[in-house]
Amino acid sequence: MLKASTKMTCRILILDFDKQGLFQATDPNTIARTSELWEKDIQLLSPWGKVCSPGFDDNDDTWTWQPENAGDGPAVLVCGHCTSTMDAAWHFIENRQMNIWDSVIAVEQTAGRGQQKRQWISPAGNIHASWLWPLPDFDEKNKADWGGLLSLVVGFVFARVFKELNVPVRIKWPNDLLLYEQKFGGDRKFGGILVERRDHHILVGTGININYSPEDRLLRDEFAVPATHLAAQGCEMSPLSLWMMLVEKGKSLFEKLVQTSTPAEFIKMIDTQMAWVGKKVLIRQMNADIFEAIILGLAKDGGLRIKKENIEEVMYSGSVIPL
Repeated sequence: MLKASTKMTCRILILDFDKQGLFQATDPNTIARTSELWEKDIQLLSPWGKVCSPGFDDNDDTWTWQPENAGDGPAVLVCGHCTSTMDAAWHFIENRQMNIWDSVIAVEQTAGRGQQKRQWISPAGNIHASWLWPLPDFDEKNKADWGGLLSLVVGFVFARVFKELNVPVRIKWPNDLLLYEQKFGGDRKFGGILVERRDHHILVGTGININYSPEDRLLRDEFAVPATHLAAQGCEMSPLSLWMMLVEKGKSLFEKLVQTSTPAEFIKMIDTQMAWVGKKVLIRQMNADIFEAIILGLAKDGGLRIKKENIEEVMYSGSVIPL
């Protein structure tokens, strides 16, 4: 059984103020009542104190709840009832209230979104978060090379952190996190990544199933990979503790990666963690064409290299499932 470390450096702020259309005010006691996992996090970080935080709004009467032993690392803004952490984070970014590596995590979302604007089911206990990343700071030649790799970089970083927890994650192109479940004899999705860019800002949205995943019968798309959750793998984690670990370790891994690797070297590293390389899969492209192919690996710009009827191609959009 795996558990998170209690030594955290993130700066946690529970938002006890409303932002119409985005989130409602909450507090530690209210959050603790939403699920056993959130109750565990609230107790782990207690005692909590209410702090006047006017920097989040023009209103001087803006308050947050913070642990007594608050860290000085990246800020994690905790919302209770929230429409979408992506929308909430963009609000804070546009008002210059978030710094690089700060994030927003919601206890529950009512309008979470995934790839191709699909709804992401967001109950209390799972992770629903959006994280502000830096633009890779390389020379002009390499900047272009990294442009299409950002969602893969996030997946790679997350996979490395989970590997430290002995959770064997594989990455489904372009942005899903998979676990192999023996009883089902195949890979199942437990996390998804959505990267949005506006001007010079990169926002990474992620959903991670900790204690809940939708049943197979609820899948609305025949090309969707069935879901699972971390608890099914014996991973005893609570959402805020796990998210702080991902932020702290993910930041360090990303900084090391960009300092020591080129895009070409990164492609070689992530190829070993990609799902179904060398396997025959079924592919549905955006024009609804469906065909069989073999996955060869990744192209240098993040596209998926495939062999279709003995012809090698690179695809940049579409859905993939194993045969």
